[in-house]
Amino acid sequence: MQCKSRQEARAEEHLRNQRFPCYRPVQQVETIRHGKRVAVEEALFPGYLFIHLSRVADNWSSIRSTRGVLRLVSFGDTPVSVPTGVINEIRRRLGGLASRPIFEPGSRVQITEGPFKDLSGVFSRASGEERAIVFLNMLQRQQALTFPMRALRSVG
Repeated sequence: MQCKSRQEARAEEHLRNQRFPCYRPVQQVETIRHGKRVAVEEALFPGYLFIHLSRVADNWSSIRSTRGVLRLVSFGDTPVSVPTGVINEIRRRLGGLASRPIFEPGSRVQITEGPFKDLSGVFSRASGEERAIVFLNMLQRQQALTFPMRALRSVG
């Protein structure tokens, strides 16, 4: 099922209230909000969720007017069916995932504030909750410097 932009959770809630079994795969992702590192839930398939419908027993007419729902994904007039095995495999794989960090060791980052603003470096590791160690090439040597997490952004 396709949901309205950023309304997957709303659609899931309202469909569950109508007693439709549905599944919205999410993963924990670290992000920076108000200068602090926090873990947030992020949809694995943004804009979509899975719903279990019976062609015989379920009345599908209420789905179109459900808050957050855009449409059923269909080929012509026939809704697309995803095999149960695929859904189970997604659940299994998500069950073993830990929170995905903001930056991976070795990833390229750019400094966004302070005296090193606009310089690029290589993320080494987090140093506490709000700081990171970044390698910068300065004076023909690689220097390990500490920066606030909020002062870093990923580079392509």
